[in-house]
Amino acid sequence: MDRYSGWLVYKNAVGDVIAESRGKEEDLQLKQAYRRVYESGTLMYPHERHQAALTSRDIKLKKKTDDIAGLQLADILAHPVKQAFLVERGLIAVSGETFGKKIFEAAWDKLNVCSRQGKIDGYGVVWL
Repeated sequence: MDRYSGWLVYKNAVGDVIAESRGKEEDLQLKQAYRRVYESGTLMYPHERHQAALTSRDIKLKKKTDDIAGLQLADILAHPVKQAFLVERGLIAVSGETFGKKIFEAAWDKLNVCSRQGKIDGYGVVWL
């Protein structure tokens, strides 16, 4: 949410956060985590900035069967991008999986980069 809210503030825009529903308990945990960030912020990003950027104090949850384009795109991108960064940091071995590498290469230029320093870590990639 920090990356998304920061990008929205930078673009002087507002937006929604939508996630895929996973089950009653998981959905409740996600709603609570979203609300906590919206109301209290994070160590790196104050709640006022989230509230200025996000249109709702509540996350929107949709079922997979709703076939939301943005959620489908997130499904396609998330695993290959995560795997590439785990390989880069030596946390897993190279998989040899070609399609995922092509997805990562296509996404690379879209990652948020610090305009002054040209670095991605802490901007387009944040490790928790």
